[in-house]
Amino acid sequence: MRIPRSAVVGSAAIAAVLIGMLIAFPISTAKSATAPGQGAGQKAAAKGHEAGGIDPRIIERGKQTFAMYCANCHGTDAKGDGLAGQNLPIKPQNLTEGRIVNALPDHFLHSIIAHGGQAVGLSPLMPNFTPFLSDVQIREVIAYVRTLAEPAYDPAKVLPVATTRQGPVQPIFFSHVIHAGSYQIACQYCHANARRSNTAGIPSVERCMGCHKIVAAEGNPEVKKIHEYWERKEPIPWLRIFKVPEHAQFTHKPHVQAGVQCQTCHGRIEAMEQVAAVTGQSIVNDLQNLAGIPNKPPKLTMGWCIECHRTQNATRGTRAPLDCVTCHH
Repeated sequence: MRIPRSAVVGSAAIAAVLIGMLIAFPISTAKSATAPGQGAGQKAAAKGHEAGGIDPRIIERGKQTFAMYCANCHGTDAKGDGLAGQNLPIKPQNLTEGRIVNALPDHFLHSIIAHGGQAVGLSPLMPNFTPFLSDVQIREVIAYVRTLAEPAYDPAKVLPVATTRQGPVQPIFFSHVIHAGSYQIACQYCHANARRSNTAGIPSVERCMGCHKIVAAEGNPEVKKIHEYWERKEPIPWLRIFKVPEHAQFTHKPHVQAGVQCQTCHGRIEAMEQVAAVTGQSIVNDLQNLAGIPNKPPKLTMGWCIECHRTQNATRGTRAPLDCVTCHH
């Protein structure tokens, strides 16, 4: 029986695809296990993390690199008391202070070491070490520093800081990761109107200067901008991120007093270097509703608010109103 030429060509194409998959599979597996530039030490580190620890050889190499490049400023015990850092206007960070360092993810610390403090809004007095240290060496230093933290470092409590910043660039690089995440400054310390007013409010320049008249008063260009606004008696022109429609009235006060966390509406602000928000009506959501497809309403829409009120009433016994005139009056 003669086999049609099209069938032969089709079979050959299928065979070629299958062979290609068999060849590519082990390659792709290797890439997922070991990123470019990683060696046996990094493989061991990955296995160590999975097992709840880390290869002591990596820790030792990180310790040696730290002693050579970091101890001059941060001190031999990493407590920020190195000889070269004593006369700096901003004291080097005490890297053993777990309550400050533990919340910061590895890629955030990596960026500071590789590109300098200014890469994350901190002082450029912390220089970039890219010309001197490889990515592997930086990872080893971070692994070593993690072992010094008191209280001990817990990977489960690391902030989910995105590797790519979203949202508009503000006139001053104010990082919520540093202020609210690392130093754990309460939201209402800066947004003091939230518990007693309709709006949460933006902190005044005076409120910023309450800290930065002393903290990092010299040595950080971003803090210098705050001083310049203060001296000119001008408000900082922050770009607005969150806003409900004009026909809707929203009051922060009853929500805060009811114990609603800021993150419920605003997301994990403490994990944002630049604040971003994806809220409001969506054409995709509207089409799904018309088609009868079950879907959750986008944040800060009327459906989302009503759903939240119903949930709070059912689970916490609150009296969150469902009347139209509550928000539309």
